[in-house]
Amino acid sequence: METEYKEYTITAYTEDFLGLIGRINAIFSRRRISIVNFNVGPSEIEKVKKFVIVIRETEDSVQKIARQMEKQVDVLEVHYHKNPHFKAMEYAS
Repeated sequence: METEYKEYTITAYTEDFLGLIGRINAIFSRRRISIVNFNVGPSEIEKVKKFVIVIRETEDSVQKIARQMEKQVDVLEVHYHKNPHFKAMEYAS
């Protein structure tokens, strides 16, 4: 059975604490997952940061990463979804 790797976007809302970027990056490093895009900025809520992380991985692996990120003390909420524009590009080619 062939493992299907797809591009996923993980969005995490966190409290604004020093060192959190390093802890989140360590989750990916331990699993040897390459990050395609990593963006951090303010969210709509004061003192809450929004992480947007794009990876190419299996859905099972992304689910595990999301659960592990939620266990971090300063992480408030984590969501993930497949990137839909790649599906349209697959059909177009």
